[in-house]
Amino acid sequence: GGVMFARVSQFDVRSERIQEGYREIEEHVMPALEMQNGYSGGLLLANSQHGKMLAVTLWESEQEMHATDEAARWFRLFGAEATEGTVTDVETYEVYIARLDHPEP
Repeated sequence: GGVMFARVSQFDVRSERIQEGYREIEEHVMPALEMQNGYSGGLLLANSQHGKMLAVTLWESEQEMHATDEAARWFRLFGAEATEGTVTDVETYEVYIARLDHPEP
């Protein structure tokens, strides 16, 4: 198949807000994200010991990913606010392998 694309957003967050922030993101951001054309899934990773969080969204094409740039900015701001954190970096990548062998947590 073709190459997918990923947007990776990095946050510095308050460790004690990760669990509550995750629930707010799941309740408010995920439904809106899932309605975006080309959205193919994602990961929300957290390291509570270091107050770090990564949000990885996967897209069917580069064009569909970039078409959501403005919406993604809102999603990041909401996520940062939910965790009392800040967005520290946003990068995009080509995805050559995307596979989950285990069920969702």
